[in-house]
Amino acid sequence: MYDDFFFPYEKAKLWTGNMVLLSLSNFLLYVSLYMMLPALPLWMVRHWYCSYAEAGATIAVFGLAMFLPGAFNSYLIDTFKRKSVCFIAMFLLVASSLLYPYVATVGLVVLVRALQGGLFSVITMTTGSTLVIDVTASRRRTDANIAFAWAGRFGMAAGLALGVYIYPYWNFHYIIYTSVALGTLALVLIPAVKVPFRAPLSTSWFSLDRFVLPRTLWAGLNMMMVAIVFGILIAHIYNELFYICILAGLILSLLLLSYVLSHASGRSEVELGQAAMIGGLLLLNYSNGLINSYIAGILLGMGIGTTVSRFFIKMISLPRHCERGTGNNTYQLLWEAGVLAGFLFENIWTESHPDTIYWICIGICAVLLLMYELFTHPWYYRKMEEKQ
Repeated sequence: MYDDFFFPYEKAKLWTGNMVLLSLSNFLLYVSLYMMLPALPLWMVRHWYCSYAEAGATIAVFGLAMFLPGAFNSYLIDTFKRKSVCFIAMFLLVASSLLYPYVATVGLVVLVRALQGGLFSVITMTTGSTLVIDVTASRRRTDANIAFAWAGRFGMAAGLALGVYIYPYWNFHYIIYTSVALGTLALVLIPAVKVPFRAPLSTSWFSLDRFVLPRTLWAGLNMMMVAIVFGILIAHIYNELFYICILAGLILSLLLLSYVLSHASGRSEVELGQAAMIGGLLLLNYSNGLINSYIAGILLGMGIGTTVSRFFIKMISLPRHCERGTGNNTYQLLWEAGVLAGFLFENIWTESHPDTIYWICIGICAVLLLMYELFTHPWYYRKMEEKQ
């Protein structure tokens, strides 16, 4: 940015008008998408009498479809105006939600979910991986990526609470219309964002740029385990206050990371986050009380927020300067794939093993913690140095 060049010693501002607009749009978009997640399988089971496994598989197609446009990401943002690509993709995503009340078969729902997954992938690539970086001073781009990601996390929890609350009182059509209204609000904020001029570039059709960055996959796969646990909980628990407690836990984790753990090591953050998650899962497993479930929700929100934030920072710190957008996009793809993989697993598994789901989640957290401890232990680095 020009401000960085002419005023190199001034502290660059993070929350500019453009950053506020993009973060608010991201929050509303995630609320719009995630509020449908708890209601879609129930609607499919009651409307077409399909099994929960079939409904879960149909919904999980969204996560697979997010990988389809990835090889074209670089071509899209270098050849066309990035804000225009984002606006068109978001418009099509919002409009496609109106198709749900009119589809006649499960196969058509699969096609709608696949279309929305591909469009959402383009949106996350053009916003978090591109526009946020374009409108932020170079010294604050890491902070901007982190803040933008937090807006999405808050939108997930708020959307889940809203969807679970609305579904028993309104029919599924009203959930669709509410989702479309929120998506439209997210859409109308995009034209107000002022993006610096960039001349179009000539680039190849296929590229891993802005798609997947291999060197971030280790951190991404660790983070994906947290996403799987979150997806299992989404499919298993239908209580709006529980998700409000998760939202409260996310807010508490952000405050902890900002003021209490600001000088702590990444290893300490992951250990604390996984301890909070395991504590919340044990509370859900051994207690049926509502108050305890709300305490568990707060613990899970704190654990998810703390752990995912640490892995996200790792994923956008490992790339070189020109690869930041690719690292951010890798995070988006693996997070959504993990959530929907957990969602599908729960819908398949609990039909025959309903009492083991929390132990499976605890096992996933324990494996994540053991893997992280192993690969961050000084002994591992000494072994790697000896091999080299």
